[in-house]
Amino acid sequence: MNIQTKLNLHMESEGLHLEKLTLFGKALFPIPMFLKKLFFKHDIHHMITGYGTDLSGEAKLLCWEVGAGAPWWYAELYFKFPFVCIFSPFLALDAFKLGRTQHSFYEVEYDLLQTKTVEEVEHFVNHGTFPTKDNISTT
Repeated sequence: MNIQTKLNLHMESEGLHLEKLTLFGKALFPIPMFLKKLFFKHDIHHMITGYGTDLSGEAKLLCWEVGAGAPWWYAELYFKFPFVCIFSPFLALDAFKLGRTQHSFYEVEYDLLQTKTVEEVEHFVNHGTFPTKDNISTT
């Protein structure tokens, strides 16, 4: 199954798939393409890690993304990270430590990522590369 199809099922057609940013049910303005690409990668991280989209899940994912090497230009994560550490240190540490052993998609080209399958995406998170014929695992 390709990653976009799986993500649509996982997110139940919410969030990034909207065309306009909404607040209290009112559509405000179209979501810029660069944000759609960013949210696409963020939502894949939710799917792969299993962290929910509730407050706790978002906090865990934030810490995981910092640990997994979110790029410097995603500064919002680095500003929020200390607050999660202060208010929920065990949650933050566990997610950060897991992230240190895995890889995020922020540096992967959006168009390339859309062509991948769920298995290829999971391989990337765990190994930092997409599988080739030489390193395909049956486990």
